[in-house]
Amino acid sequence: MESNRYDEEGRPRAEDLLFIARRDENKATEGMLTVYLGYAAGVGKTYSMLEDSLQRKREGKDVVIGYIETHDRPETNALVENFEVIPTLSIEHQNLSLREIDLDAVILRHPQIVLIDELAHTNAPGSRHVKRYQDIEELLQAGISVYTTVNIQHIESQNDAVAQIIGIRVSEIVPDAFLSNADEIRLIDVTPEELNLRLKAGKVYVKDMAEAAVQSFFRTGNLLALRQLALRYMAESTDKKMIGYMRTRAIPGPWPAAERLLVCIRPGPTAEHMVRAAYRLATRFDADLIVFSVDVNDERALSPQERSWINQALETGRRLGGKIVRYRGNDVADEILRYARRSNVSMIMLGKPHGLDIFSSPVYRVIRQSHGIDVHLYEPKGKSIYIPLKKQIPLFFTAEYVISLVIIAAVVGINFFLREYIGPSNLLIIQLIPVLVSAFFFRRRVALFTAGLSILIFDFLFVEPYYTFTIHDWEYFIAFVGYITIAFIISNLATRLRHLLPQILKSEAEVEATSGLSRELVEAKTQQDIFKTLANQMHNFGPGLFAVLTPSPSGLQIGAGDTDYPLHDKEKAIAQWAYENGQIAGAGTDNLPAGKGYYIPIKTHRMIFGIMAFTFDKPDEALIPENKEIFETMAFLGALALELL
Repeated sequence: MESNRYDEEGRPRAEDLLFIARRDENKATEGMLTVYLGYAAGVGKTYSMLEDSLQRKREGKDVVIGYIETHDRPETNALVENFEVIPTLSIEHQNLSLREIDLDAVILRHPQIVLIDELAHTNAPGSRHVKRYQDIEELLQAGISVYTTVNIQHIESQNDAVAQIIGIRVSEIVPDAFLSNADEIRLIDVTPEELNLRLKAGKVYVKDMAEAAVQSFFRTGNLLALRQLALRYMAESTDKKMIGYMRTRAIPGPWPAAERLLVCIRPGPTAEHMVRAAYRLATRFDADLIVFSVDVNDERALSPQERSWINQALETGRRLGGKIVRYRGNDVADEILRYARRSNVSMIMLGKPHGLDIFSSPVYRVIRQSHGIDVHLYEPKGKSIYIPLKKQIPLFFTAEYVISLVIIAAVVGINFFLREYIGPSNLLIIQLIPVLVSAFFFRRRVALFTAGLSILIFDFLFVEPYYTFTIHDWEYFIAFVGYITIAFIISNLATRLRHLLPQILKSEAEVEATSGLSRELVEAKTQQDIFKTLANQMHNFGPGLFAVLTPSPSGLQIGAGDTDYPLHDKEKAIAQWAYENGQIAGAGTDNLPAGKGYYIPIKTHRMIFGIMAFTFDKPDEALIPENKEIFETMAFLGALALELL
C-alpha cells in the first residue's frame, strides 16, 4: 500500500525531516552563496553586487573583493574603492598574463563575505580548479560567504535555448546543481531599450565594440528572448524555494506558481461580457488571459451581426492585455482541449449552455476530458438572453447532406444506365464517387452518412437478390467495410488539411509582416528609409490608402506612402491626437472612432516618431484583432529601428 504524503495531518514525513536536518547541518559550517543573475552584459550585475556589499560593510560585515571586472566603468570603479581588494594571481599562458583568484590568500584572510565576479569563467591552465565555480565551492566549504555574478546564457540547462536564440553555443557554463544550492538568486533586470541606451552611452563597451555588439548580440529580438529566459529561470528558482518552505512546514501542495486562463467564446451578444468576466477572474488569480475562438464553418457563413460580436469580443480581450487565438476546425471541444494541453492552461472558462443546446454543446465534453484543468461556467448577469429555438436545436441536416444526396442520386442513375453493359464490380467503383467527394469536401459525419447510404442503395438495387438487403456474396460485404474505412480516412485527412491550411497561411502572413519587416529595417540607413519600409509593408493587409505621418512645424504631414491619403481636417485632428497622446485612435478604436482612418503611434517608451495611418476600403474585414496586433508590432519595430539610428 502506498504511503500518504504525510503520516499524520500537519506533520511532515520522516524523510522530509531528515532532508531538512542534513541541509541545516551543512549550512551551519558553510558560507552563504548569493548569485546576481542577468540576461546580458551591462544590466548592472556587478554594480548591484557592489552596492549591496557596501551596505553589508556599513552594517559591520567584513567584506573584501577577490576578483572584479569593472570594464573601466567609472561608476563601478568608484564603488570598488570602498573595499579591500585581495591581489589576484598572475598566470602566464601563451604569452598572455591571466588574472585569477588567489584562493589561498582569500582563505588565509578569511573575510565574512568575498566578492567574485564572472562565475562561469574558465580558469587558466595550471590553476587549482578548472572552473571558477569550483573555486567558489572551496571558499563556501571554508565558511566564507560569496557574492558572485552570472548571465543566463552561461547556465547549463539554458545552453540549447540560448544557442538557438543567438546562433552561438556558449562554452563557459555553470551546472544547474551548483546554482540550486545558492541561498539567494537576485535577478538584475532592465528593459532591452534601456540596455541599448547604456550601450550607446559607452557604459557597457567602448564605442567601436558597442556598435559591433548591437549588430551581433545586442539585437532587440535576442535581448527580449534572453530576458524571458532569465525571468522564467528566476520563477522556477522561486518555485523550488517555495516547495522547500512547504516541506519544512508540512504544507500539502504543490502550490501553482503561475496560472493561465483560457476563455472560449463564440459569436453571440454575451461574448464581450464573457471576456470582461474572464479578465476579472484572471486578475483575481494573477493569471495570463487567453481569448480563444473556433470558427466551425467558413467565416463568410457568419452574419454581419455575428462577425461584429466576435470581433468586438476579441478586440476587448486584446485591449485588456489578453492573448488572442482564433482557430478553424470542425470540432470545437477537440480544438479547445488540444490548445489547452499544448499551452499549459490551468483554467478554462466556458459559457453555460441553455435550452436544448445542452444535448449538443461541447461544454460537457470539455468538462469530462479536461483532466487536471479547472473549468468555470459563465452565466450572463441581469436580464436573460433569449436564444431562438432554431439556434438551440442542432442542425444536422445541412446543405452538405443535400449535395451528397444529389450526387448519390446522379451516380445511381448512371449505374442504372450502365448495369446492362458492365459488371457489379465496376458499378461498385462508380458508386464510390459520392463517398470520395463528401469525404474530401465535407465533414466526417457527412462522409460517413454518404458511405452508409451508398452501401444500402447499392446493395438494394445492384446486388443479387435485387430489392432486398440480403448479401449472398461476402466479397461485397468486404467492399462495404472498405467503403466506411475509405470515407473515414479521407475525411480525417481532409479535415486536418482544411484546419491546417488557414493556420499556415495566417502564420506565413504574420511571419512575413514581422520578420520581413525586421530584415528591411536592419538594412535601412536613414529615417526616410524606415518610413518607406513601413509604408510598403502596410499595403499587404488589404486594398486602401496608407501613409506614415511625420511631425512638422505645421503639424503632421505625409512622410511616406500614398501621397493622396485623405488627410483632411478631421482625419488630421484624429492623427494629431494619437501623436500627442501616444495612443491608437480612429476607426475601430475607443478613441475618436468617428474617423475613417486607423492611426497607430510609432513610439518607444521614450519618444514618438510619427503615425502609421491606415484607410482600408473594407475596414470591417481588415481591422480585426489579429491584424491590429500585427500593426502594433510593426509600429514598435519601426520605432526601435528609428531609436537606434
